[in-house]
Amino acid sequence: MKIILSFLVLIMISIPSNADVEKLIFSHYTNVYHSKKSFKTLSELQVSVSLDQAYNIQQKRVQNLLLKTPKKGFKVGVSEPAQQKKFNISEPLLGVLVTDTVYNNFSVINKKDFYDLHFETEVGFVLNSDITEPLDSLYILKDKIKEIYTVIEFVDFRFNDRNNLQASDLIISNVLASSYLVGSTLSLAELNNLSVKAHYDSEVVSNYEKNTSSDDHLMMLMWAINTALKEGWKISKNDIFITGALGSMVKAKKGRYIVDYGENHSTMFDIR
Repeated sequence: MKIILSFLVLIMISIPSNADVEKLIFSHYTNVYHSKKSFKTLSELQVSVSLDQAYNIQQKRVQNLLLKTPKKGFKVGVSEPAQQKKFNISEPLLGVLVTDTVYNNFSVINKKDFYDLHFETEVGFVLNSDITEPLDSLYILKDKIKEIYTVIEFVDFRFNDRNNLQASDLIISNVLASSYLVGSTLSLAELNNLSVKAHYDSEVVSNYEKNTSSDDHLMMLMWAINTALKEGWKISKNDIFITGALGSMVKAKKGRYIVDYGENHSTMFDIR
């Protein structure tokens, strides 16, 4: 009996507590963040966390970043059901946009400022007021929208081990949030069946054409707002919500990109 008890004690001692695991992960990300090195996955760190724990670590990481860098808003990741199935989740992931660099149309983006630069074509909603309570009506939500913009999100993909990437890894990494480009304004009506094509030289590198309505985009926006509130974030006037990729994630090459949002809007930027 004493041998069994001793064995059980050894097992209990060898299993790290949730607090120890979260401290290990937070320390790793904090030490690596400013070094422009890659993040280790949970598999590489030989630990596991729940999605709730992952959001808790994300919260602590972002609060640490906010000591020196402003919050601009929020982003939605893994917005497509097929992507969610791959990560064994049933809803998108939420990240916080923390950056002091926001690009505009015709901007030049220095590739050397990123570990592994990618971009996604998206749209962004800017709010006209603070939001303190969850929303359950698209009618009310529409009254909260100040502007809708074409957006290019720049993603710094800082994982080398991408075969074992989990949803919790993405959450802890703040859903790979980095910086973004704000283009031209869109009307709500223009979101109906919006097509988006990204061109590099004469090649189409991302093509989004789906029969979607403006309500589809608004539903994603409402999910993001309500999830941000649930996670304890303050939602302020002029926050931007980037509501998910409209097309493929593109690995950035040096050169010029032109993104067409339907027939009336284009965004151009250079990677150098």
